[in-house]
Amino acid sequence: MKARYWIPLLSLCIPISSCTYVSEGVVAAGDRYAEALPKDHFGDSADKIVYLEQNWDRWDSLWFYNTTQGSDFMPYDLFVNLEQTDNEKPFHDVENMSRFRYLGQRESWDNPDGLPVGFVKDSYQGHDYVGFTCAACHTGQINYRGTGIRIDGGPSLADMDGLLRALEKALTATLDDEAKLNRLASNMSLDPATARSTAQASRDWLRGYNRTNLPTNTGKVVNYGYGRLDAFGRIYNRVLGHLTPGNSANANPPNAPVSYPFLWDTPQHDYVQWDGVADNNSGPPVGFLGPLGRNTGEVLGVFATFSLEDQKNHLGYKASVDKRNLVRLEKHLTSLESPQWPQDILPKIDQKLADEGKEVFYAYKCFLCHGDDGTFRRDDKHRKVIAQFASVNIIGTDPQMASNALDYQGESGLFKGKKINLAGKDRFGETTHVVFALQNAAQGVIVARDPDKSWLRARAEWLYDVVTALFDNPVKQPTQRHVDFEINTDFPNNLNAYKARPLNGIWATAPYLHNGSVPNLYELFLPSCNDQEIAAGKECRANHFTVGSREFDPVKVGLMNKDKGEYPGLFEFDTSLPANHNAGHEYSAGRTAVIKVDADGKAIRKPDGGFEMEWLPPITDTQRWALVEYLKTY
Repeated sequence: MKARYWIPLLSLCIPISSCTYVSEGVVAAGDRYAEALPKDHFGDSADKIVYLEQNWDRWDSLWFYNTTQGSDFMPYDLFVNLEQTDNEKPFHDVENMSRFRYLGQRESWDNPDGLPVGFVKDSYQGHDYVGFTCAACHTGQINYRGTGIRIDGGPSLADMDGLLRALEKALTATLDDEAKLNRLASNMSLDPATARSTAQASRDWLRGYNRTNLPTNTGKVVNYGYGRLDAFGRIYNRVLGHLTPGNSANANPPNAPVSYPFLWDTPQHDYVQWDGVADNNSGPPVGFLGPLGRNTGEVLGVFATFSLEDQKNHLGYKASVDKRNLVRLEKHLTSLESPQWPQDILPKIDQKLADEGKEVFYAYKCFLCHGDDGTFRRDDKHRKVIAQFASVNIIGTDPQMASNALDYQGESGLFKGKKINLAGKDRFGETTHVVFALQNAAQGVIVARDPDKSWLRARAEWLYDVVTALFDNPVKQPTQRHVDFEINTDFPNNLNAYKARPLNGIWATAPYLHNGSVPNLYELFLPSCNDQEIAAGKECRANHFTVGSREFDPVKVGLMNKDKGEYPGLFEFDTSLPANHNAGHEYSAGRTAVIKVDADGKAIRKPDGGFEMEWLPPITDTQRWALVEYLKTY
């Protein structure tokens, strides 16, 4: 019997957990309960919130926002009743959370406390926690002339590191102020001593987490700011910390922040992440990992409760990771489409200029990396994306993220002597590349049963999840990693590269480059220069700009660079700092060489084995504006 017939039959065994989610029965607000802020602390304004056509209706969006993945950040009642550091307002108040650029929501059936997009209650082992959903990092908003445009699957502007440090301060303020503590105890229906111990436990854990994950680089603290996070570094540290409980020194600095990736077309990609460490293949030899493995690793990083100790009488590692929802979330994303430039809200596209830009796009062979030969369609239900990677030394962009993912190591701890891969023979030694430890941890969590369910139900759901991951995934065939227009199987060394993506929806995803070091599309086509060249009047990418405003610049296509003197809370992006460099991908400026390819799109090698390279002439300013206009049409 073919999988498409027997998967539904198997699902009859678990009807409740596999039903399609409906928010508030058949009732949901047309604006999806979005909270508009007429004016926030950065001077941004939105009198109303609108959604673009992305093939999701209001129920689809709300399901994405409010579906737990098993993230257990801190006790739920503590979070919803915690006050801000210097006043009595709730910490989760919409204006306060907006300071960290989380998107406000009004109260609704599945969000009774009006938490921001991506914050949700998760129940595990008899306790309720607040946790993060996918939407916390992958829902965006841009503002234009009083209209806030929500982008489902778009990159968030969130400052998660700033949020975690502010929460630590708020908890400390509560512990140091008897009146605050008594109000917390009353609101949580606890006696003051119990409230204190609860707050103290969360504060101490959070303090340790923040210290372990201080983003230091060559002796400096390089803050992420808005719209960036070193997710890999923090996931790695969570795994290392659980391998050596009590040893906080088993960690690496998470000092390579990257922009939150946008999610449309993610399930259709063969490789995911900026460096493509996650293979979307769900067929052999990877087995049932694929997207489930990738998403399991992500939840371990965003505060799942888990242990990497072997269980007695059970397979794998005990964890709060909700594998059922991870499978459903991945399937849900298959229907998400990229947003199109809204010409009824933003200025109309100059089609003549865009047509000229299209000629530049193809003349400079941008399609070779970005996968658009004229046949890609955002609404094609059968679309598949073969990722093209460029080696770091060739593309020339900041190498920190790729090198960290490749080079970071730690003590193997609980994994010492175990198989590195369930299907392999090699075993862990005293130390390990963290990427292998993460893979093993994800595999172990996946094979484990849900401890909150009976053995029979847990195993039935596990079987359903595995079957779905195997057969209901757009990427079923074994994948081949394309680096520099060649197949490269040298794992993990082939991770020292960055991925290009199709450019549909790119207009809504500023700032640009993997580390967010270029503020708009116009500057992406300029060269990177030193401060002296800029001072001399050369038109270049900005070396200093602010991040945090949601106000959209429809001309250069990016977010507004507001004055930090007027709005001190803005983050100043300094490209001279480690991991912040804005060089590379300067093909149209004549600064980055391109690999010559043959008629089949394969790299041409010289007799000595090196690549045949060429430098393209710099485009004119007219061509640059035309190229920007063309990218609005994606």
